[in-house]
Amino acid sequence: MKIHLPFSFVGGFVLLVIGCCLLSADASPSGAPEAACTTMTPQHGADWQNYTCPFEIIVDKTTMYPSQTLNVHLGIKSDVDVNDPAARGFKGFMAMAFDPSSFDVQLLGTFDNLASAETKTMNCPSPFREPNTVKQNVAATHTNNGFKKTVDLVWTPPANFFGPIIIVVTFVHEKEIMWVKENSEFIQVVSEPETSTTTETTSTTTTTPTTTTTPTTTTTTQPPTTMGAASSAIEWNLLFCVAIMSLLVRNRF
Repeated sequence: MKIHLPFSFVGGFVLLVIGCCLLSADASPSGAPEAACTTMTPQHGADWQNYTCPFEIIVDKTTMYPSQTLNVHLGIKSDVDVNDPAARGFKGFMAMAFDPSSFDVQLLGTFDNLASAETKTMNCPSPFREPNTVKQNVAATHTNNGFKKTVDLVWTPPANFFGPIIIVVTFVHEKEIMWVKENSEFIQVVSEPETSTTTETTSTTTTTPTTTTTPTTTTTTQPPTTMGAASSAIEWNLLFCVAIMSLLVRNRF
């Protein structure tokens, strides 16, 4: 006995299967799931690409202080041909920051709440293998499965961390085309410079007045010699004698 199913039932079933296939073709349309935190690998079973990633990670600085933020730009490399399918951009991504010495173990810093409607932050267990602890905003991902040619992220380092970090990104171009754990260049987080205090030194210059001594010329008047005084006395005595003799002679006559 054959069972004849109504066409509407068969057609609906076919449409359901097609819809499921289309949905799976663009896996994780609203962002990477928390399960991807451990490997940064999409959860739809695709293989990694073995050729150079056409997308790039650009950071605005390679040395920074804990009080600063890092601008991270995701985009298409300039040498990608316009006819290359990758020139359309990437549909999905997942970004994290790591200490290179403990890669895949220690998540660092946080991504800011992003202004773009195409990106969002996400939480991940930390350490990865201890899911009871969840760190907030330690990753960034997409919010839709449309092609994106550029994405801009903002990352803040931990307050007490000093050392190198790298930004690690997985790019998904299509379900079967992806590049996992592409690395940025190293960024060095250094301590804030010490504030130096400048002390002004006042120099006092004392000017000693110069005294000019003008030599005084002393003119000494020599007193009259004794001989000159004696001559005057003799002259007076002679005059006196002459006067006496004149008187005597007058009286006699």
